[in-house]
Amino acid sequence: VQDNYDSNNVESNDMSPIMNLFNEWHPKETSKKVRAVFKAKAERGERVSSQIPYGYARDESTPIGSKKSIKLVIDEETAPVVREIYRLCASGLGPTYIAHILKERKILKPSMYSYEKTGKYGAATDVTDPYGWNDRTVAGILDNEVYIGNTINLKETTVSYKNKHKIQRPEEEWIRVEGTHEAIIDMEVWERAQERLKSNTRSSRGTQELSPLSGKVKCMICGRPMKRN
Repeated sequence: VQDNYDSNNVESNDMSPIMNLFNEWHPKETSKKVRAVFKAKAERGERVSSQIPYGYARDESTPIGSKKSIKLVIDEETAPVVREIYRLCASGLGPTYIAHILKERKILKPSMYSYEKTGKYGAATDVTDPYGWNDRTVAGILDNEVYIGNTINLKETTVSYKNKHKIQRPEEEWIRVEGTHEAIIDMEVWERAQERLKSNTRSSRGTQELSPLSGKVKCMICGRPMKRN
């Protein structure tokens, strides 16, 4: 409207190719600037995600809506659950069995705990199954370096400034900064848990070699690779 563009009037279309060029250039340059700001924050070890990991809480010095980077503090309600998950894993239990234990103990799953605290209803929130822990949730906690005090940023990106579909970055492009906040899990327990997770895809004979069936045996329902638990 502001450009007085009229598709029925040929004379009004003379400048349209140039206007389209400028209209394309502006969001592209804006996207570059925004990405540069996020990268600079990530390299300083600041969180670029607004999501608070289970086991942590938002520092009161960075309230919701603040332009300051989010600072994490240990949540005394959920941190013991995280420690118990790592303890069980380090003792030899797999994610599926740990999820079963948490469900039997009637411990609220992360999405439900967040819902009760904030009132925000997410895609994973199922009020009919508040204790419905699963192996993927447990494995995600066991595989997250945030619990040893590290911040990993830029794990995901978008296809382009036009396409906002999120895609996973290669691990070598992640930005990892150590010691950005207080750890919940010490390194000894972390390393034992990581070794246990890796052993899920190894031969049941206890060797360090991968089983010939590793990654090949899949669930007939969901199609995901099956693991030992």
